[in-house]
Amino acid sequence: MNLQNPEDLWLILPHLGPGGAQKVALLVAEYFIAKGWRVRLITVLPGPSRAHNIPDGLAITDLGPAVDGLWKRDHWDRSLLARGRRFLAPKRRSHRFLARILLGPLISLFEPVYPQSFNWRSRLLLWCVHGIDGPPSWQLTEVFEQQQPTRVVSFLSRTNIRTCSALWLLKSHLVISERNDISLQPLPFPWSRFRQLLYRRADVLTANTSGVLASLESVFTNRQLALLPNPLPLSKVNWDIDSGTNRCGFVTVARLVHQKGIDVLIRALGLASCDSEGWGLTLVGDGPERMRLEAQAEQAGLAERIDFVGFRKDPHAFLGRAGVFVLPSRFEGMPNALMEAMAAGLAVIVTDASPGPLEVVVHGETGLVVPSEDPVALALALDQLASNPQLRDRLGSAAREKVKEMDWSVVGPIWESLLESN
Repeated sequence: MNLQNPEDLWLILPHLGPGGAQKVALLVAEYFIAKGWRVRLITVLPGPSRAHNIPDGLAITDLGPAVDGLWKRDHWDRSLLARGRRFLAPKRRSHRFLARILLGPLISLFEPVYPQSFNWRSRLLLWCVHGIDGPPSWQLTEVFEQQQPTRVVSFLSRTNIRTCSALWLLKSHLVISERNDISLQPLPFPWSRFRQLLYRRADVLTANTSGVLASLESVFTNRQLALLPNPLPLSKVNWDIDSGTNRCGFVTVARLVHQKGIDVLIRALGLASCDSEGWGLTLVGDGPERMRLEAQAEQAGLAERIDFVGFRKDPHAFLGRAGVFVLPSRFEGMPNALMEAMAAGLAVIVTDASPGPLEVVVHGETGLVVPSEDPVALALALDQLASNPQLRDRLGSAAREKVKEMDWSVVGPIWESLLESN
């Protein structure tokens, strides 16, 4: 790994597979590269294959293969290195066990701990992180120790924790990006303890919505907190969009996981009366619930009306043709797919489960809002928009105006100011 000169900005992600954080990080990289910054993106975990286009000039360091190699149980390998790993495995288990004890009933040992202090508490905390997390934290720490970048932005909770640990004794300017309400998406033990302690290393804790920011304020008092909106470069929203009279059908762009509430949407579609030609449902995305959702659609007699297209790098092709975007989530941060749908002039339907979408979707003004877990209310909203092209046009036009607030011309200076802080 050749990192000879310090770069202006490092972006830290778990992987470059599908995900809103990945899309935001790449938009940020492209923005700052265009301003002449040297930007590097670090991915920490072995994960899904690359799902996004990489901006020109972005350097990438993928720690996934090294982490995967350390995780493998290579009993077939007779090399001295492999034998050493096997010899150390029981010690790792003991390490992990003792770390969990220290982070449980003995957590008070760490309450006085603060970053860039070289005392026994700091070193014991890092020892616990390395024992619990193992290879991802080892590899990330090694990269930061080789070369300390000027600024770092980390995305997603566990990656944020690893980054705080790796930079605990170093001086890079660190901005943490939380993307979900931590009261609605708690971390399991001991990661919850790690977050409470290690977020002290962040120079700025940021959230992409006011609701997520409020959840941080309730836990991390006396910390610098800031609202850091997702960017939506409107200059890039130049997709082929059908005219309003040609647009019909429902579309959802989301991972097929329980959080997104696709099962509720399928039930609602079965209850809705808008079964005329053209008002089927297109599901763009993949995930662990796909087979179960396909079976649900089959059992409901909706298999012919629901198109599971899987993950696509060109979701805008579906947004440009659809009439209504639906996101029936059980909880959310600020979904990029929602903002892109609004930028495409789509009428949108969201649930009231989380405050993030409600910051851009006002019921009856920029979209429709329905109660979470309520397929009857969702079915009524589907029917309302399918039968009323004038309402769809009005809501879609208002939605497009609303997301102009997320263009780089507006949010770029916010990102710059937080990254320039010292």
